[in-house]
Amino acid sequence: MRNIVIFLPVIMCCFFCCKGNKNKTEIQAQETVLEWTGKQIQYPGDVQCCVLGKDTISNLCNSLLQKEYKILLYVDSAGCSGCRLKLLEWKQLIAEADTLFPQKLAFVFFIQPKSKKEAIFLFRKDNFRYPAFIDMNDDLNKLNHFPTQVEFQCFLLDENNKVLMIGNPVLNVARADL
Repeated sequence: MRNIVIFLPVIMCCFFCCKGNKNKTEIQAQETVLEWTGKQIQYPGDVQCCVLGKDTISNLCNSLLQKEYKILLYVDSAGCSGCRLKLLEWKQLIAEADTLFPQKLAFVFFIQPKSKKEAIFLFRKDNFRYPAFIDMNDDLNKLNHFPTQVEFQCFLLDENNKVLMIGNPVLNVARADL
């Protein structure tokens, strides 16, 4: 009984501290979503666009930016770019979206790798044949000041590049169970 009396306050303190952190995280997430919803994304004018590391016709890349809806994924050089890109999952999602929303939705990938060679390796390794912008100078982020949390560096945009939703669908655990 004496042990219960001693440990009960410690356990209760840990429970309430953890609960407080979760609420703080949820509040920060809600604030980020509110801050970014409706914000207009600006694109830099001179970022190289490629497919499998090969230069691409600029009209193809520019047409992506003109679609009715776009999913913009920004990946910076922090950490493991390949782990954060999840190109195989994106290939599957793109195939599903092309079936459900033909010609309405574009996927815009901006990667700021440690080196161009690294980005090309990642695209070729996963045979990722979708156009991607290699932003060596991090110009997209300099224009828009994206959140630092990885889960908030992916956006659903309208035809005017205004943020409709924020969040990365390939990081969605519920989607992975489908």
